[in-house]
This record gives sequence, structure tokens and C-alpha cells, in this order.
Amino acid sequence: MFVNIANKTLNLTIRGCRKLSTNKVKIKLQENSKANAWQVHSYGGIDELQYGPIRIPQIRCSDEVLINVEATSVNPIDLFMLGGYGKTLFQIPRNFEMELPLTLGRDFCGTIIYKGPQVGSAFGIGDKVYGFVPIHKQGSFSEVVVANKAHICKQPKDLSPAESTSLVYATMTAWSALYIFGNLLCKGAKGARVLILGASGGVGTAAVQLLKSQDCVVHGVCSDNAIPLVQSLGADHIFDYKDPNYLKKVETEGYYHIILDCAKFGYDNVPKSWKFGTYVTLNSPLLINTDKFGLVGGLLSSANTFLKDNLKPPGEKKCVMWGFFLPSSSGFQFIHKLISNGKIRPLIHKEFKFDELPCALQELQKGHMRGKIVVTH
Repeated sequence: MFVNIANKTLNLTIRGCRKLSTNKVKIKLQENSKANAWQVHSYGGIDELQYGPIRIPQIRCSDEVLINVEATSVNPIDLFMLGGYGKTLFQIPRNFEMELPLTLGRDFCGTIIYKGPQVGSAFGIGDKVYGFVPIHKQGSFSEVVVANKAHICKQPKDLSPAESTSLVYATMTAWSALYIFGNLLCKGAKGARVLILGASGGVGTAAVQLLKSQDCVVHGVCSDNAIPLVQSLGADHIFDYKDPNYLKKVETEGYYHIILDCAKFGYDNVPKSWKFGTYVTLNSPLLINTDKFGLVGGLLSSANTFLKDNLKPPGEKKCVMWGFFLPSSSGFQFIHKLISNGKIRPLIHKEFKFDELPCALQELQKGHMRGKIVVTH
């Protein structure tokens, strides 16, 4: 059994966008084998990332696989966690084990190089797969990653590793926000009218395509130079947020079953004249509060905010929900079918090599994405 890893033995801090020179060699995968990864040893900025060898992670559960990573994408959560975001709450599913050093990265595409005995015949050694790692686990900014069989699918035949990984985390975040927190799973999606704030970013473009595949009526909000992109995805109506009459135009379009906020617009900024059923934000204060006030204090503060936002006058049925990525196996299977059938297509903003990961995060930090930023090995 073999895995490609870089022949690099120094633990080296990368600052700025300096590239590393690596020579690829094949070494036998054994107990003390090492692979290269980008890790955080203390929270801070992008310059806290360190590149160097780590011991190849062990499979701890019999239904897990070890994957040689070929591509991953960068997501806003990676930037947040780089600064310590969620370190209090994430320790619960980690069973309060040592959190640092931490490998970030939430999605991947690659080749299975080892599997546990209960993985079964659905996946075999050498299979090309794509998938995700739950937020509390060591991530995919590495040459190898451990994943549960429930969180992977076969790589779509018509897509490259870069294209495949670009669809995972953003699309699953959109599915979680709309189907779980927006309650489309129970109510049904067909015919739903949805307003997407930030329709041209990674989650926004995924949400547009996901909703259109289910015959929803989609209204998107973006800047004027992103309108052609959002139109190409099938959005029924697009608002330019720079238009002086933007807020009024959104109002006159009528009722929205869901408003999905991918742009940090904020519920407090939603005009009272907008008519909608559920407002779902991807920027909840929960993790920030627990980091700031501790677990108990943060939960109490968050509960107070949530209740305040949902206390409405009699007869008003608007509600506010906080959306999060959920590691749902059934959700990923649903998304995988849409991707395989061409209903959701990849949109790559820019591609970087693995040794340029800090540059990829700097690009993400600039904002105004048109799709996803991808890192390939």
C-alpha cells in the first residue's frame, strides 16, 4: 500500500505567499509514516499556519477510511477557526481532548488508501471519493485525512477532483440552512419562494442551483457585476444591492417563504415591510458568545438573543433561525445525486496549489467571491 507524500522534514512557518519547493516520492505506508499538513499551533492570523510533517492519522473507528487528498477548498469557517472561533463549543464533541495543533479544512476529494473492516463493499482501496469532515475533527489541509464512510461518495465521473471538492461544504451548508433550519424537508421545496442575500458567493451559488433543481422560485441579491453569473444559474429575479431602490424592490416582489442570509446582512437590518416566513442566517452569535462568555454564559446570552428575535406581536408568523452546516449522510446523498445528474455544477473562483494555501486564504479574506477557492495537490 503506497501514498504520495512530500519529502519534507522541517517544521516550517510560511508567511505571506512564499511557495515551497517539494519533491514527490513514494514511501511505504506504515505505523510511523508521515505526511505533510498545514496546522495551527496557536490561534491568530494566516501567518500562524505552519507547514510540516505529521504522523499519518490512525483510523479509530471500523467504519472510517484513510484518504490521500488530491484537492480541498477553503471556506469562511477556516478563517474564523484560525482565529479561535468555536474553540469553546467544539471541545464538547472533541471530548475535551487537546485541540492544538489543529488541521483545518472541511472538504476533500481523493483516493482511499486504507479502510476499516466495517466499511463494507461500497468503497474499496483505490476508489476516488469526495466528501467532508465534521467541524470538530482534524481537517483536510493535509496530504491524508480520515473520514467516515457516511460522509463520502464516489467522485462524480464528469468532474475533476478540484470541481468535486468545490461543491461539498458550500452545497451542504446551503442544504442544511434551507432544508433543516428553513424546514423545506418537512414542508417540501417545490414552488417555495426564496430570497438569497449574497447569491454570488460559494453558499449562495450552491443555494440557487439547489433550489432551482427543486422547482423553487429564486430571488437573488448580489452586486451588478455578478448579475450575469447568478442569471446563468437560473435565478428568477435578481436585485442589485447597490441600487438606491433595492430595499423597496425586494418588498414589492411580495412574500418569501424563506430569506437565506449568506451575506451577513443581519436580521436587525431587514425592513419591517418585507414579507416572509423564515429568516435563516449563517452568521449566528452562538459560537462567538460561548467563546466570549464561556459555555454557560454564552448559551444563556445566545438563548436571550434568539428569543428576543422571535418574540412577535400576535398574528405575526415571521421567525428567525440560525443555520449551520450539519454533517448529514442523507443530505449528502441527496446532494450527490443532483451533482451526478448535472443539476448542480461547480463554480471555481480561483485555484491554488497545496503549498500556496496561505495565498488561498488571503484571497478568501478579500471577499466578493464568484464561486469557490480550491487548493490542489
